[in-house]
Amino acid sequence: MEYNDIEIYVVVGGPSEMLDDNTLDWIRLSNTNGIGSRKFWSLIKYYKTASEALKHVSQNKSKVFNKIFIEKFLHNNKTKVILATDNHFSDELKNNYYCPPVLYYRGDVSLLNKTKIAIIGARNSSISGKTIANAISKNLSCYFTIVSGMAHGIDTSALTSALDIGNQVVAVLPFGFDNVYPKDNIKLFERIAENGLVVTSVFPGKPPDPGMFHVRNRILVLLSKGIVVIEAAVKSGTMSTANLALDLGKEVMVVPGSPLDSRYYGSNLLIKNGAPLVQSAQDVLDIIGSNTVINHTLDVNSNNNFVENTKNNSRDICSVILSKLSTVPTTIDELVLETNLSVSQILSAVSELVLDGKVIKTPSNALVIS
Repeated sequence: MEYNDIEIYVVVGGPSEMLDDNTLDWIRLSNTNGIGSRKFWSLIKYYKTASEALKHVSQNKSKVFNKIFIEKFLHNNKTKVILATDNHFSDELKNNYYCPPVLYYRGDVSLLNKTKIAIIGARNSSISGKTIANAISKNLSCYFTIVSGMAHGIDTSALTSALDIGNQVVAVLPFGFDNVYPKDNIKLFERIAENGLVVTSVFPGKPPDPGMFHVRNRILVLLSKGIVVIEAAVKSGTMSTANLALDLGKEVMVVPGSPLDSRYYGSNLLIKNGAPLVQSAQDVLDIIGSNTVINHTLDVNSNNNFVENTKNNSRDICSVILSKLSTVPTTIDELVLETNLSVSQILSAVSELVLDGKVIKTPSNALVIS
């Protein structure tokens, strides 16, 4: 369906703006029980306007989606609205049958039509996985806008590293802005809203539903020129998103990993099935057909001056090691790579942390936080 052929007038609403009746009708119709994206567009095609369609669908008689309620929730959550017929709306989304009729956003909406590369991966990522994500994102974000899902692990690393060098990013969320997911990424959410764009297809106040993750992933894929996969287990959201991207004809590029690490089982399977292998931002640029050559690779180790800055203070060394550990086993070699500390410094600090009960050694001598 060519949504641009639908004759309709659109006014984009904002936190301090009064929404026009048409925008309100689109929000009401798209939030009516039983009406997803495909049903919405079928109704618009048949009835021509959301207002007319609302007269013919079964309506919830409560006052949940009246004008006052909608404007109050958007205002309270600092949420702006863009309809699919707006000039700033993503062309990639418009051309898909599952195009969301309405997107709710905060930040620079013009980024919807900038060329974007998605970086996605494991929530329980390894230090090496996050280091790779940092490297690719920092260097790639100088040429394309990075988009991701703002989950823990690879998503967070990719978004943060691009922001750290002053580049804008896009985060696609599964729920409304009153329910930022994951909750402990609220500071990252606010940072992206100020220095990029956060979008969701879910109205604030709408109860979370597992199906919203699939909708989020589809939007993320459609917004992207290509997808970089870092650490995907066989049965994972990352693998599901990668397969969705392949189904939608997107370029899926994969960072390879150890066959002994289950976080790479899905990644390596994608490569085995024909997905191109990437190890750097330059690889990504070459695969997507960019004629750009990266002459100067940005330093990705944010802790290069750690030893000098801390003057070998034992307490500071212990603190930075704790900040790098999680419930996912981490090796000494990974800590050396991530912190630029010497092996002896790390072993000394780890012994102290183990005695204090803050860190546990696994049978394979990897480290996890207690």
